[in-house]
Amino acid sequence: MQNLIFLLPLYNDWKSVQKLIGNINGQVKTINHNADIFIVDDCSPDKEKLNIDDLANIKSLKIIRLNKNLGSQKAISVGLKYLKNIKKKSIITILDSDGEDDPAQIKNMIKSVKRNPNHVTVSCRDKRKEGLIFKLLYFFHKLITFLFTFKWISFGNYASFNSNLIKSILYDDSSWFALSSAYAKNTIIKRLYADRKKRYYGKSKLSLKALFVHAFRINCVFLYRVIFASFSYLFLIFYLNTFFFNLLILPIITFNFFSLIIYFQTNSKEYLHSKDLIKNVVVVK
Repeated sequence: MQNLIFLLPLYNDWKSVQKLIGNINGQVKTINHNADIFIVDDCSPDKEKLNIDDLANIKSLKIIRLNKNLGSQKAISVGLKYLKNIKKKSIITILDSDGEDDPAQIKNMIKSVKRNPNHVTVSCRDKRKEGLIFKLLYFFHKLITFLFTFKWISFGNYASFNSNLIKSILYDDSSWFALSSAYAKNTIIKRLYADRKKRYYGKSKLSLKALFVHAFRINCVFLYRVIFASFSYLFLIFYLNTFFFNLLILPIITFNFFSLIIYFQTNSKEYLHSKDLIKNVVVVK
């Protein structure tokens, strides 16, 4: 029986992660598995409150405490670097701790990994719970990303893969920018589809500003491709019609400008010393 590992980034959502752990326990029970859970605590100011009773299918539960707040993308990268040292072959599943990533999809994702051992199985988002404006902006974000990177990234962190693929995912510092881009750039993707659920508790923390920054971080992973595509589009537009060239030159240059700013603002040197970002590892079970 193949070992299952769940990696959950968390910032203060202890109530949500408690419910999620219970749901994971139920899901792995249906496929006759046990699981190890690693929570990456992104320097939460609130003290953890976890009840480990009635979790018969959770073999172990550990909390990787970070000594500074990094954000979910970097927290996951640190967690993956930690798991890289685990020698036992496992199927690793990453999902957010707030309940928006549907745990009912776990069974299908594990099956997919077993059928496609050299692929990263990602959960693409069908229906979303946000308002119309957010949905439209998210669609345009995917469209613009495709036009400049030639990658249709309709998925987030939620993915399952064999542990031997961690090295590929962490091949460069892509995961430090955006994990979804690291999947798309460094591995072969297998897509499944599921609705994005409502948070277990509280309101979504993803603001329009955060979506804006995240969109640029995704494109930063493909920076050279973005620059090449930009010049290609400008040349094509100029060759076909000078009016459209004048109309589109400013947004394209602005897009590249913000991409470069975010690229250089992201401290990849910090990633090289990610072990130093782990304060301690607490064994809960």
